[in-house]
Amino acid sequence: MGRWSLFDANCVVGRHLRLRPGGLHTADDLLAEMDHHGIAEALVVDALAREHHPLDGNRRVLATVAGHPRLHAAWAALPAAGDDEQPTGQELLDQLRANHVGAVLLYPRQYRFSLADWCVDAFLEPLAAERVPVIINPNEIGPAGAGGMDDTPWESVVDLCRRWPSLPVVVSEHRIRRSQRLAYRALEACPNLHLETSGWWLHRGIEYLSRTFGPERLLFGSNWPEFGQGMTQATLTGAEIDDDAKRLIAGDNLRRLIAWSDRAQPEVELPPPADAYVAFGQSGEFPAGEPLIADCHGHRGDTAAHYHLPDGDLDSVVREMDRLGVEQTCIFSFTGVFSDERPGNDTVAEAVARYPGRFLGFTMLNPHRGEVAMLAELERGAAMGLRGIKLIPYYQGYPEEGPLLDVACAWANAHRQFVLDHNWGSAQQIQRLVSSYPDACFITGHSTAAYAEVMRRHENLYVCSCPLLGPRGCEDLVATIGADRLMFGSDLQDLPIAWGLGPILFARLSMEQKRLILGGNLRRLLQRYSLQAE
Repeated sequence: MGRWSLFDANCVVGRHLRLRPGGLHTADDLLAEMDHHGIAEALVVDALAREHHPLDGNRRVLATVAGHPRLHAAWAALPAAGDDEQPTGQELLDQLRANHVGAVLLYPRQYRFSLADWCVDAFLEPLAAERVPVIINPNEIGPAGAGGMDDTPWESVVDLCRRWPSLPVVVSEHRIRRSQRLAYRALEACPNLHLETSGWWLHRGIEYLSRTFGPERLLFGSNWPEFGQGMTQATLTGAEIDDDAKRLIAGDNLRRLIAWSDRAQPEVELPPPADAYVAFGQSGEFPAGEPLIADCHGHRGDTAAHYHLPDGDLDSVVREMDRLGVEQTCIFSFTGVFSDERPGNDTVAEAVARYPGRFLGFTMLNPHRGEVAMLAELERGAAMGLRGIKLIPYYQGYPEEGPLLDVACAWANAHRQFVLDHNWGSAQQIQRLVSSYPDACFITGHSTAAYAEVMRRHENLYVCSCPLLGPRGCEDLVATIGADRLMFGSDLQDLPIAWGLGPILFARLSMEQKRLILGGNLRRLLQRYSLQAE
């Protein structure tokens, strides 16, 4: 069954709205992914129930899981317009029990309903009496895409939990980021509230939630196939919590919650890991004999940013790097993303001075300051030992292709340095920059294949791996740009290190390709760019 017997709490099966040729979506696809990752079981809802109407999807998911004891059906529910749309109250509970369906999902934004008592309590009352887990997903699937961020109506969730204290309630959101503090307070206020982890992409978030609210409140989930399973899995297996806590989060909590449905527990024998990096992802233990990891994208904060940074002091960050085999990280400040870049650059310089060799510091610039101030800050950063440049006009409200970006690129060219931008804009823009400044090394801060043609013509453009979201995100990008042009980036202190490692560790690539991505490419470039001042 595997060391922690993982049970994925968040999977969607069936032809979904944005399914493309070759896209993973069937029960067989999911089971093959589970075998590769070492995941024993999964809770699945049908795409029709998620996107169109529960009645259609709930019927289809029963046929999908039939003959697959590792897959457990979940149904969606809503406040029905009439008895022909959904069984109500006790009838719903009876059908759940008869079909061994262990959990109910609510999509209030997708189906435009409220979590208030007047809207949902009529059908929740019998579920609460039986302690049927209710999973709330607040994200809409529509023209803007499947994803969402900070959509959970926490006040409504807390009200629901308090009305029904015996009802296990689980929040399962695409991404919780700047509403993180609301999640803390909701967990504190409601002992029956749980969190599914696929949307919790936060630095040491598993550790903080486990020690603050208890591991009993967390459920491992992947949001497959929108995401791959490796991100959340590696975050859990690599978390600094004890085995008992991991076992609860990995699957035992979910098994306990759905036990009311009296479904038989399957016997599962999983195949051995495909290679040493897959074994790392499954165990959280860095493989002996492999080169340490080099990270091209990290932030330096401390304990505060727009969101909470638990264990964010510098010594704790270095210990986290050590635990996960990260030898060196390129870092830049959080502060300059939304505010004054100068104190942030000071914080980065402090890290470089305290841990020489572990951090390569980049000077954060804000083009709003103008050319003279930008050059002055670059000089100041160089004097403090910073050896690269970070740009993020996307967040600073400056045009992504504005003329003052050339100030940074010209400096990088003159000093043979790395220059990393969150996003370089159009392919035409990056083509102009890499050809105009051939002695600078350009890094695209977040994974994209948009510059593949430019990369074929120029050797001074690379892509950071963060994020690789889909089940084949890493493989697909490597097929387009090559493993020799992709560099691991954790987005350290914004995201968990292991979250970024997961898609690479579990990728169906050769060991040599993984070694290049995880550090070989960056080490090679460090022999040519951003050299240590003599």
